[in-house]
Amino acid sequence: MKKIFFTPGPTELFPEVRKFIDNALEENICSINHRSKEFMDVYRAATDSLRLLLNIPSNFNIFYLSSATECMDRLVQNCVEKNSFHFVNGAFADRFYKTAIELNKNAVKAEADYGKSFDFKNIDINNSPELICFTQNETSTGVQIDTEEIYNIKNKFPQSLTGADIVTSAPYVDLDFTKIDFAFFSVQKGFGLPAGLGVLMVNDRCLEKADYLKSKNMTGSYHNFISLYENAVKHQTTETPNMLGIYLLGKVCESMNHYGIDRIRKETEEKAELLYDFFDKQEYLKPFVKNKEDRSKTIINIETGGKQNEVKTMLSDKGIIVGSGYGKFKDSQIRIANFPMHRTEDVKKIIEVLSTIKS
Repeated sequence: MKKIFFTPGPTELFPEVRKFIDNALEENICSINHRSKEFMDVYRAATDSLRLLLNIPSNFNIFYLSSATECMDRLVQNCVEKNSFHFVNGAFADRFYKTAIELNKNAVKAEADYGKSFDFKNIDINNSPELICFTQNETSTGVQIDTEEIYNIKNKFPQSLTGADIVTSAPYVDLDFTKIDFAFFSVQKGFGLPAGLGVLMVNDRCLEKADYLKSKNMTGSYHNFISLYENAVKHQTTETPNMLGIYLLGKVCESMNHYGIDRIRKETEEKAELLYDFFDKQEYLKPFVKNKEDRSKTIINIETGGKQNEVKTMLSDKGIIVGSGYGKFKDSQIRIANFPMHRTEDVKKIIEVLSTIKS
């Protein structure tokens, strides 16, 4: 039986990935020199396709790293001399905050209960932090933050570098890059690719801060922003990168551009509505996020009422693999991913299977 992965990431592969991998092997992508014209063409194609897909302005630089977690690390190293501010309402937002603490920064956090967003009117941000960090779509809890709230904070603190982790909302989230300074994601979620590639997008203000901190020997080693930038303008990376990952990302972005990002976003919302409408009517299987405005469209967290094993088994028997809850919710929730590669008919299959669950 063919399995369909609705896990939060790694997840179901983008439908054309097998063909893209075959093409990469045929074209010797895994063997070419990373300083060669052939690879520079791969780099340029991936960057151009991603820039078009997410509408990334020309004053933003795109860097290829190893993971989203590394993106957090590099942002703190390159953009924070002393202090940062973090909006924390889940495990991954907390990871960003802890990264700053571990790098000996004066990191401050505003916290919201898991499953909820923030009361932004009552958030106290003292002075102007050098870096303000959001997790726009919290993978562990299924809570999304309205992008307008991010822009509002940026307007209040224009001198701060403000941006977001968009790991499980890209490419769905329609982010206005002119109103932020940075964003990042990893490819094993909404892009349906094998893990091992993080993508960091930073504007020129971030580079200016990194240049200042580099003069004070505070930006770390080979992946400081200045080194990344100097190579990126040549369509290269600082070190030998995940060349296959970059090639595949370019091909997936090209395919998504052909399909249409507006179409992808519309279908994502339609699938999310199908799932939430179903679970809102159930007695034992209930959405963890109660406020509908705060519910993620791409990660649906469901409380299982003590029936997690039964639910996961029922679905796996039909070839559908969903994720467990995260952290303290590991045994009490399931998480259903809703990415571009997840088909409406398979979402309906989940609903059909779970509609038979007995109280």
